[in-house]
Amino acid sequence: MYSRILVPLENSPADNTILAHVRQLAKQLGSSLVLIHVADGWVARNINELDLRESEEIKQDRAYLKDLCSGLEAEGFDADAVLAGGEPARTRRRITKSRDAFA
Repeated sequence: MYSRILVPLENSPADNTILAHVRQLAKQLGSSLVLIHVADGWVARNINELDLRESEEIKQDRAYLKDLCSGLEAEGFDADAVLAGGEPARTRRRITKSRDAFA
């Protein structure tokens, strides 16, 4: 039914609840997972246009996603992560379409 599930995360404790449900769904459907976090701080929104360095927030978000992906892969899931910057809702829609994923 859904071969790829996009999982928007906030880098907050709520992510654990979301991932618990998504694990069950992905296991039942044999779906791969695409974890996404949209950093929306000032640097994240302007990094490309102003050729800025990554902020500490972005570095922490990248490490967070990498750790989650590694854990999911260790559990046998096919998982990938995307860290994007910008306006969260618009950015998630764009990535959902580009990854041909269910969100």
